[in-house]
Amino acid sequence: MYCSGEVRWFLRGKAEHAVENWIRSGGLAQEQEPRTDRYLVLPGCTSAGIKIREGNFEIKAQTSPTECVAYTDAVAGSCNTWVKWSRTLDDFAGIAQRKHEDERWVAVRKQRTLRLFSLESDEPVEVAYGGPWLAAGCQVEKTVIDVLPGEERWWSFSFEAFGEPGLLLRHLELTVRAVAQSAPAITLRKEDSMSYPEWLSAL
Repeated sequence: MYCSGEVRWFLRGKAEHAVENWIRSGGLAQEQEPRTDRYLVLPGCTSAGIKIREGNFEIKAQTSPTECVAYTDAVAGSCNTWVKWSRTLDDFAGIAQRKHEDERWVAVRKQRTLRLFSLESDEPVEVAYGGPWLAAGCQVEKTVIDVLPGEERWWSFSFEAFGEPGLLLRHLELTVRAVAQSAPAITLRKEDSMSYPEWLSAL
């Protein structure tokens, strides 16, 4: 079980230059290999998500009401907390092949660039991605998104805090504010902020 506090933005097209410049600054970012996730769209439900990712079956559920937060004059979004369970597809034999007529699966190809901040001292300090496991931290992610099969291009920017459940939203806010101060050219609007289930439902 994995608990997180999150705020995300989804926009069409390519990421703005300020975001691209920031995510690659500092020398600690990690660009990951592209991957394709398959999401099951749950009609009328934006508080839970189901996806197949790299041989795993994942269920994610929202655990707190959504809050709209203005972090700075230029950065505002909708944040909430989530819990995720992950099992291998071997534990759900045939689920990837079994499909009902009323199911809607969306394939999303992702190219992610990640930065990581430690919050073990209760203040965000950037560390190298892929190092020792942190008891408390926040991942910052810029993702190029292609919705398949038509390859409709989107991009997303997100913050995902992890650690003690009672501190997730505090650590999330500390990191968002720190990044906004270090990259004042970045503008992220509340109307573009939503969770993955919300975004998928609107496609």
